[in-house]
Amino acid sequence: MADFKFPAHDCTTTWPAATAPKVLLKLIDMHERTTYPSTVSTPSPVSNIKAEKVKRPVISAAGTSEEWAYFQQESSDYMAVTNLSGSDVVCQLLECCDENLRKDFIRSIGALADKNEARGLQSIKTLTVR
Repeated sequence: MADFKFPAHDCTTTWPAATAPKVLLKLIDMHERTTYPSTVSTPSPVSNIKAEKVKRPVISAAGTSEEWAYFQQESSDYMAVTNLSGSDVVCQLLECCDENLRKDFIRSIGALADKNEARGLQSIKTLTVR
């Protein structure tokens, strides 16, 4: 059996054919890194940084129209980033209300489950903006 030749056209390095495959792979790798360093790509460092979870916005009763506009933008961004849609959006809207507003909402308007996002927002706005 013939010796194994390094697969670069100008290289004369060879290893005995009887070399164990695992050893041969290591030798080839070491030879490539030391003899042809510019052809070996170095792996990019792995980033262990994880993005902070998106905080759900909170709205309180007796707010201003300016606070409401801010809440609408924040809740819209939150729903988009968390990929929420349909009934999940409506449920999360109620969770955005602070405890007192949520109690007022349930007492005066009832459940949000039968409402779409636009109706849910309008219902919350009714109790929020004074």
